[in-house]
Amino acid sequence: MLQALTEGGIRPDLLIGTSVGAVNAAWMAGQPDHDGAMKLGEIWLGLRRHHIFPLSPWAGARGLLGRSNHFIPNAGLRSVLERHLPYELLEDAAVPVHIITTDLRTGRAVTISSGPAIPALLASTAIPGVFPPVTIGQRDLVDGAVASHTPITAAIELGAAEIFVLPVSYPWLRQEPTSALGMVLYALARFVEQKLEAEVAANGRRAAIHLLPTMDLPAVSPADFRYTRELIAMGQKWARRHLGSLTTAIQPEQRAAQGLRLEPAPARAA
Repeated sequence: MLQALTEGGIRPDLLIGTSVGAVNAAWMAGQPDHDGAMKLGEIWLGLRRHHIFPLSPWAGARGLLGRSNHFIPNAGLRSVLERHLPYELLEDAAVPVHIITTDLRTGRAVTISSGPAIPALLASTAIPGVFPPVTIGQRDLVDGAVASHTPITAAIELGAAEIFVLPVSYPWLRQEPTSALGMVLYALARFVEQKLEAEVAANGRRAAIHLLPTMDLPAVSPADFRYTRELIAMGQKWARRHLGSLTTAIQPEQRAAQGLRLEPAPARAA
């Protein structure tokens, strides 16, 4: 979707993201153009499950026995971020970037806009029970999607007048749940979908919100990286279709004058 947007001449004035959407936002904030979007795709194509979700029988056993609050260490993700992120402090990005996290104690969303980028990203992607919480200041922070899966309201409060929302596709919504896990995934996806619809409706008069279409995807596990190339191609294709009339109706000089904003919405560690 980012590749389709930048291909159409749309450039962000600010970026805001939750969970893995925060990772994509942070990268794009360092190079907010089409080359940046293409390079981001190449990074994802080079990743495999063990880079992000390195399974450890010892860590898993500690989690099951109640001796740890997570199953997977975040060292792998930290290594990926350290290797690819082109800046250390969020305020050093080429355009402002805002990372959404969740305060573990209060359950409220916490927006991080300055300071070390990697701890903020590790916090925003700290899926409860999977990755460890991250302590920043006096707060223990976890995945931003717990409190704000698609931070449209936060984007408006930060000054966004026109917002592009890049939503996550949930193939589980198109399948009849046949197991306990399937039922959990179905309920979670339905909750996220309804919350997004409500937030778009609530903010429709406060900003011009462009909700890019979700895709009819196969049921690929969030930890399965074998289909990254196909998924990127599908996302670009669907976004191009949706943006066709918009990018032809608005001339480049009009886009510059209007100051189009871009918000990468979260994609659960996939």
